[in-house]
Amino acid sequence: MKPDHNVLALLRDVAARVPDRAALIMEDAGGKESSITFAGLWERVDRVSAGLRRRGLQAGDRAIVMIPMSIDLYAALLGLLKMGAVAVFVDPWIGARQIAAFAAFAEPRAFLGIPKSHVLRLLDRRLRTIPLTVTTGGRLGPLPARHTLAELEQETGDGVGDRVAPAAADDSALITFTSGSSGEPKGADRTHGFLLAQHRALAAEFPALPSGNSDNSEIDMPMFPVFALNNLAGGVTSVVPAMDFRRVESVDAARVLRQMKAHGVTTCTASPPFFDRLAEKIDPQNRPPLRRLLTGGAPVSDAQLRAWRRALPDPEILVVYGSTEAEPVAHLTAEERLDAVNDLRPQTPGYCVGHPSPRVQAKVIRIEGSLDQELPTGEIGELVVTGDHVSRDYYRNPQAVRENKITDFQGTNAGAVWHRMGDTGSFDTAGRFWIAGRVHSTIHRPTGPVHPQLVEQAAQGEDARIHRLAAVGLPDPLGGERAVLVVETAGSADLMQDIAARLAAAGLEVDDVIFTREPLPVDPRHNSKIDYPKLRKTLIGE
Repeated sequence: MKPDHNVLALLRDVAARVPDRAALIMEDAGGKESSITFAGLWERVDRVSAGLRRRGLQAGDRAIVMIPMSIDLYAALLGLLKMGAVAVFVDPWIGARQIAAFAAFAEPRAFLGIPKSHVLRLLDRRLRTIPLTVTTGGRLGPLPARHTLAELEQETGDGVGDRVAPAAADDSALITFTSGSSGEPKGADRTHGFLLAQHRALAAEFPALPSGNSDNSEIDMPMFPVFALNNLAGGVTSVVPAMDFRRVESVDAARVLRQMKAHGVTTCTASPPFFDRLAEKIDPQNRPPLRRLLTGGAPVSDAQLRAWRRALPDPEILVVYGSTEAEPVAHLTAEERLDAVNDLRPQTPGYCVGHPSPRVQAKVIRIEGSLDQELPTGEIGELVVTGDHVSRDYYRNPQAVRENKITDFQGTNAGAVWHRMGDTGSFDTAGRFWIAGRVHSTIHRPTGPVHPQLVEQAAQGEDARIHRLAAVGLPDPLGGERAVLVVETAGSADLMQDIAARLAAAGLEVDDVIFTREPLPVDPRHNSKIDYPKLRKTLIGE
């Protein structure tokens, strides 16, 4: 018998402790609201789990889940985990062809999705043969799927309070394919032990209000599914923002603010563009009852932090640093960030993300180097981390493991797996980490490496004329790369000299500056991180 590390035991215990507390509150496109209690969610999870098992799915089987953030998503996802199956997420922001390729790569035994996702499945010969298919909508005969989620829930469940399927700490729970690049799919393997450790880390780093009764507990608005999952494990109510998660920049801030006020939302976790839109719409005379904002997923500028603070003078604002493979790694308050930047102007070493979490070990090594090549304080290198909530593996991708993981064979850390965060940067004398750029976006000029975020941060300053900018390396006929700064702006006669002055003050230089009115390409997930490979290809003309 395996040790019982199944993360679903947390939800079972919460449902028994606060059965009548709202677990999830949703609002559909038409404004209709729906909600479910923790006891109600556990009952649905119990029935879905029983329905899947009775239709042939077994512990350890992989199941594709393509359902947007909703009550149905968590009923399906948690039903899989309860029975010991593995849920496989394919990032919905990537192209249809890659979604199909990644889904097939997982060799799934089941496919659970909204009706539209089954159209994609039926169009791909590799996915048409999946034996167990479930749609969240209706069906006509075997189309678009052989079963509906409602049919699964007609089963008699295993009984609220029964044990979940036993799982070892290193058994896979979730596999998330997030890479949009070509080549072998890169699926982060989140085991039951990893999810339990991540829950403990998030609960300790960002504690919720006391939850002794429903009138004195946290109400969170999470934009990210993993934070809603963490809320479910901790007994925190999640109010899902009414928005198109594929278009964060176009979020209807007025509608979201109405949700916050109607439900007494106390905390919110979202990407920077979400809070940009929120800050623009907040009425100083009628602010939402927030006590804390958490943001991450992309660099946050000083100007953004100041704008958020003007709109929301009271809540704590936290900038969180991490990745799919390791979250959280570090965080700091808006005030700590701004004070750190002010102390080091004008030659700041990048974006400060704070002290590493006490639950991880972190070091800066030579870029693409080994663990024994640790660099001294102040020297820019590559950040690597290890800890219980740092994933150790990728699904069926030994090349990704070789490129992103380092096994420690020495001393007290023997056997530890370190993850390459993919970021360059340095520690300051206070032990805070400053991000200077991405490892693979480092510009290799003949005179030495140029780190994009250092250039971008210095050139931007707090100039409202600049919407976005990006420093990229382009091939230099004389060898190495030229550092080119691309500036998205409506234009200004003296902008060039202002940028040059700011770069000179920071001791930085570039080979060329290009001004454009066209939007720079950004990541489809957060709508805020520059897509450097795509921009480079555009500039080269590929």
